[in-house]
Amino acid sequence: MGKTEQPLRITVVASMRNEGPFIVEWVTWYRMLGFTDIVVVTNDCTDHSPDLLDALAEAKWLHHLRCDVPPGKKITQAKLAAATKHKVVRRADWLLACDVDEFLVIHKGSGLIHELIGKTPKDAPFLAMAFNWRIFGTGGVKAFEDRPVHQQFGLALPPGRAGFGQIKMLHRQPRWFRSLGEHGPRGWDLERYGRSPKDEGMYLVNAEGRAVPGYTPELPYTRAMPKGFATHKVAQMNHYMLRSAETFSLKAGTKAPVSLTNRYTDTYFARADRAREPDSSAFRYAVPFSSLQAKAMTLPGVARLHALCCADHLRLIAEKHGRRAEDDPRWHAFLAQAEAAGA
Repeated sequence: MGKTEQPLRITVVASMRNEGPFIVEWVTWYRMLGFTDIVVVTNDCTDHSPDLLDALAEAKWLHHLRCDVPPGKKITQAKLAAATKHKVVRRADWLLACDVDEFLVIHKGSGLIHELIGKTPKDAPFLAMAFNWRIFGTGGVKAFEDRPVHQQFGLALPPGRAGFGQIKMLHRQPRWFRSLGEHGPRGWDLERYGRSPKDEGMYLVNAEGRAVPGYTPELPYTRAMPKGFATHKVAQMNHYMLRSAETFSLKAGTKAPVSLTNRYTDTYFARADRAREPDSSAFRYAVPFSSLQAKAMTLPGVARLHALCCADHLRLIAEKHGRRAEDDPRWHAFLAQAEAAGA
């Protein structure tokens, strides 16, 4: 009898800090899509998110790494480097690095990840697939609410506008590359595995499966699709880069963790908040998402810690604006939820 084909190991990696209210939704989303492993790396958190991630890890829903980063060092790169040492990253057949505000939406078939890469290593002939951003604005939502982000925000920038060409890349065998990057892998590291960049199948495709000419993980770093290859037809990466105006205010004036530049300006906000085109593509998952999210909230400690993270979020917003969290009824309501969930 022939050797039984092992199921694909498909891993998603994310860097997070103080993202507590949004963790359960994001983890649920990628488990729902069929990702087999989730790795979350946190740094210097001041909310209950590390405890929430530990609870999810205890339930075997993800792997949580703490990686506090010294001041002045580029945060995302340090955290992705830490992730590469984890066994589920090293053994992954496929890997996607993305953020907690990015939700892969697949229009093909059942909408699950195997629709794009199949169920065995031989089903996809390519090295990597690029998903183009679909950027969503606030849709006029001012205040933070504890509702799924992908269901709150349904207005997006039209194709061709700012950020359309930007990508996140799902790629094979992370150990074949020198390092992970926030958009895709950097540099080859093939020699030790007896492989070459000239081997069959060492090419990038867009989400429609069209080969992208001239791709290499060597510098310059690939962040966007060349003209004519950006597409949302088969799949897209919904990027909820603002969420509510209140939530975005926590980022305003802070340094971006990738570049350490003052990225989150009024101009940044205004550019994304021009989103006026309805996009309900994420709603196709409403039934399976709701079922799996409900299951997540029954895991030991998760509902209590999620509520505490929501209270923390309001506390951080209040502190940013010189207010008292105690003056916000929502803060008291979340603390009451946490107490009830812990009973």
